[in-house]
Amino acid sequence: MLLLLIAFVGGVLTVLSPCVLPVLPVLLSGTVGGRARPAGIIVGFVGSFVVLTLFLSTLVSALNLSPDALRWGAVALLFVFGLTLAVPALQVRFELLAARMVPQKVATGNNRGGDGFGGGLLVGLTLGLVWTPCVGPILASVMTLALSGQVTAFAVAVTLAYALGVSLPMLAIMRGGRALLKRVPAVMGHLGRIQQTFGVVLAVFAVGMAFGLDRAVQTLIVDRVPYVQRLTFLEETDAVRQQLEQQAPDIRSNTGR
Repeated sequence: MLLLLIAFVGGVLTVLSPCVLPVLPVLLSGTVGGRARPAGIIVGFVGSFVVLTLFLSTLVSALNLSPDALRWGAVALLFVFGLTLAVPALQVRFELLAARMVPQKVATGNNRGGDGFGGGLLVGLTLGLVWTPCVGPILASVMTLALSGQVTAFAVAVTLAYALGVSLPMLAIMRGGRALLKRVPAVMGHLGRIQQTFGVVLAVFAVGMAFGLDRAVQTLIVDRVPYVQRLTFLEETDAVRQQLEQQAPDIRSNTGR
């Protein structure tokens, strides 16, 4: 329970780190569009992050892919999604396509193409591919277990707790942004333009990711802002280290620590 709690809190604190940069344009896009878009983004992110954290090496090996190939695919999808927001005609087609790909029981509302859940779900799925969290000892240990083929109930629970912790501020940002827009009458008449602007920002950000600018900015911030390196203070306590050793006694030998 201690590890689960700290993993969850660590996920929440991630919003204060440079790791949020790759998803910031997506969160901005979630403030407009269908009412269920934020929920779709969160569901897609949690699912893809958990699966990829635990089974990325297995998927890469089975598909005979380079790990970077998945990132390139996600960057391409984010760029396409940016274009769909910027061009209304493309957005309609994208939502209809997304609605067909989401089962009837999963989509919310009667108008599956109009509530934005399907589109948000597809975008959320890509976030698990581009998310590069400043992981602390707990999640790093889980990744070590996954790489060694030891996907235990402990690993699944900790990864899910971390992902849910990350999702909490993400959802708050999107919901808060939507509520703020509704309270400003002058803005409500320009939602179409705002959505197009977010789409352009997302497309430009995807291009920057293709050139590795997101990683460069993250590294720069970590080097220049000392507090970022202290966000994992809860995970570096003696109690947490003892719990990790009890759950996975071979982590030290696998990591060389």
